Amino acid sequence: MKKTFFLGLSSLLLASAAPAQHWSLTWKKMQAVSPGLEQIGSLSAASSRELANPRWSVGCECLDREYADFSAYKPYVGELGVGAARIQSGWARCEQKKGKYEFGWLDEAVDGLCEQGIRPWMCLAYGNPVYGAQKSLGSRIFTDEETLRAWERYVTAVARRYKGRVSEWEVWNEPNLRGADQSAAYAELLIRTAEAVRKVDPEAVIIGFGLSRMPLGFTGRVLDIVRERGKLDLIDYVSFHPYYENPDDATPGIEALAELVASYDPRIRLFSGESGCPAVLEWAHALRYHEWSEYSQAKWVVRRLANDFALGIRSSIFAIADNQYPNMLQSFGLLRTNLLKQVVYKRPSYHAMQHMVNLLHRGVKPAGRLAFTANTAREIALVGLAGGCARCRRQADRRDVLVLRPHSGRRTGLGPHRDERRGAFAGRPRARGRRHGPRLRPAAAPRQPRRRPHETDRMPGVGRSDAADRAQRRAVPRRSRRTQGRRNPSGYALLTQLFR
Repeated sequence: MKKTFFLGLSSLLLASAAPAQHWSLTWKKMQAVSPGLEQIGSLSAASSRELANPRWSVGCECLDREYADFSAYKPYVGELGVGAARIQSGWARCEQKKGKYEFGWLDEAVDGLCEQGIRPWMCLAYGNPVYGAQKSLGSRIFTDEETLRAWERYVTAVARRYKGRVSEWEVWNEPNLRGADQSAAYAELLIRTAEAVRKVDPEAVIIGFGLSRMPLGFTGRVLDIVRERGKLDLIDYVSFHPYYENPDDATPGIEALAELVASYDPRIRLFSGESGCPAVLEWAHALRYHEWSEYSQAKWVVRRLANDFALGIRSSIFAIADNQYPNMLQSFGLLRTNLLKQVVYKRPSYHAMQHMVNLLHRGVKPAGRLAFTANTAREIALVGLAGGCARCRRQADRRDVLVLRPHSGRRTGLGPHRDERRGAFAGRPRARGRRHGPRLRPAAAPRQPRRRPHETDRMPGVGRSDAADRAQRRAVPRRSRRTQGRRNPSGYALLTQLFR
């Protein structure tokens, strides 16, 4: 498969083959802007079936509450190139009468994804009103024995139906979102759900938590209970949702969460299971009250994926399409939809994700931090990409394609240590010939790009903060707010100038 590379954000937003019903003015304007950088190659996009890389996932959530129409966006998922997709099982929609299950709508999603070479992973949530349990985001976890037994029967039925098609199961969504501490209730639910799935499929992968952000206290309390009961072996992943206005600001929290989880069982990995941002200013849901645009959404997606790649963790972007909530049409979608749940056009963020997953495919791995200096106001961290196209791998294991990411100055077990490959890159010559682009020449100090109306100076990481958190953040000086007490010099060099 042909695989060459572009450098810079605009090159990651190449148009894909199949046009949407309408077109994006934002996308048209972005195509008219040049990053002013030397082109070293091009990127050919491949489908999900061709790439077959479950590292990257997209969210097909909210079908359980009928906020979106899977048939409307189905062909766009495989074209995106992701190897996995998150769906929610929807107990309340499947069992509307006690003991009678209707899986037709869920069959459509599972089979539709499998047809395109995409692995569905299923979030088992929420409650069911026929048993007196709430079915919405942030709902209270049921603890009475009757409802728990009904839940176990439902989980068993779902696991049996999709065995062989679904192998990864997530237990609940954002159990820490309510004000009251539900750690004990969630620990019980996690154990009983995982055991029910494993009885059907002993090889099933269990994804626990589905945390809102990275709360160490809640996570530790749940893991304490699970460890006391000798059930840590039930958990394969701890998933979390890093909703921050600047994706870089999540890095210290992710590192801290990785350290905490490893202290219980180093076998358990992290999964960035849901994250995204709106394309317009929204007054509800995550990352509200910020002047988002299709420009900033595309930049956010690139930055989130680059962070997760450098950290060595799997990543899922929310969501493939806008969701029609009862009170609003949410704009988190990579695809813009209308009030009829029809796809209007691909947002620039769709192209951004499509080409990032093609760039960071199975043959490419983070190769540690490189020695680098730049004439910029903020420190820039570079991470090498090991691998690439077959021709690159034949040339003495060349590693000369770079991604730049923030770092906190701490070593963690998330991925390759940033200094691990420093010597391997120093002085490595670039291949001769022009098939991989011209030889790069030393450049003068970069001039500051012209400010455009949609660009802002910074993207403070307020995310899903409550009132107390916002008050605490206001007390921090502006220049250090983004790190919340931890030094986290960040940047993507070529990407950062466009992000800022």
